[in-house]
This record gives sequence, C-alpha cells and structure tokens, in this order.
Amino acid sequence: MTESTRKIADIAEILGIPEGECRLIADRYETILPCKKIGKVRVYDENMVDRFRKIADLQSQGLPEEVITAAIRGGKTLEERAREDMKRMGIESVPAAPKEMPKPIPRTEIEEELILAMRSAQAAVQTMDHRMAAIREKMADDNAAVLDAVAKVSEDVTALRNDVRTLWDQIASLEQYFREQDAQKKSGFWKR
Repeated sequence: MTESTRKIADIAEILGIPEGECRLIADRYETILPCKKIGKVRVYDENMVDRFRKIADLQSQGLPEEVITAAIRGGKTLEERAREDMKRMGIESVPAAPKEMPKPIPRTEIEEELILAMRSAQAAVQTMDHRMAAIREKMADDNAAVLDAVAKVSEDVTALRNDVRTLWDQIASLEQYFREQDAQKKSGFWKR
C-alpha cells in the first residue's frame, strides 16, 4: 500500500466515524467510490477520503441514496446543458475544436523529489485537516452535553431550594403551633 492509498480502517479513523459505518458506505456506494483490491483488502486513493466524508455528512442529514449519489457525481457542465438545449430547439451545435495537449516538460530528479515531498505534505495536511474537523465536531457535541448537564443540575438545585423553603415553612408552622400549645398549657386551659 502506497502513501496515497488508504484502507477503510484508516479512512474511518481520519473521519472519526465507526469502521462498520465506513464499510457500509463503501459497500452501498461502491459505484462512486472506486477502489483497488489487494487480496481481500480494499484500498482507496487519498482523494476518496473527502468523498467518504461528504457521503457520511449527507447520510447524517437523512438524504436518500439516489440523492447522495447524484450529489457526489455532480451535475452536467454548462457546455453539456447548452448542447442539450440546442438539440431540443433543433439547432445544430458546432463541434468543439479538440484541445491541443501541451507537451510535458522533462523534470529533473530534484524537481521530482520536490513534487513527491509536496504531495506527501499535502496528504499529511489533509489527514490533519480531517482529524481536526472530527475533533471540532466531537468538541461541539461534548460542549452541548456539558451545557445540558449544567442546565439539568440548575433545575435540580432550584427544585431542592423550593423543597427546603417548604420544609422551613413547615418547621416554622410547627414551632408556632407548639408555642400556642405551650401558651395554652400555661394559661390553665388544660387544667381540670
């Protein structure tokens, strides 16, 4: 496996999702997630990590499979749409002139090494970016959970304060009652 390919376990770790969920995505969307097989192991090009992320995000929004597939594949270009519109109107389109491919410039060994180093650095930055995004999402979820817990504790404290006030009111009522009873005993009300 080269530096530019990833196994499903690696992709799941980068995205911060369970490996089983990542495997389900790979199985369900195999037409838009091309892979190479090494024995029984599927490996994906580095650029597929972003597709996995997009699919996972769209699934979490509850979108159906056909919508997700269309979104990942993308729509037609403006040129393709214009040609289709012209055909519907009965207008013949002028075939596009073939683009001349520029001849590749030979590179030196140092240039090749620099290109490889840049690609490696880009892959490392992408990996860090994916991990940071997963960490940010986890932190947001953790912050929401902490705020919910604090709100619940605040509600419990308020309820306990009300209970304590009720108890103090009951104690004050009992003290008043006993004072009145004591006063009645002293006044001779209970004597025969």
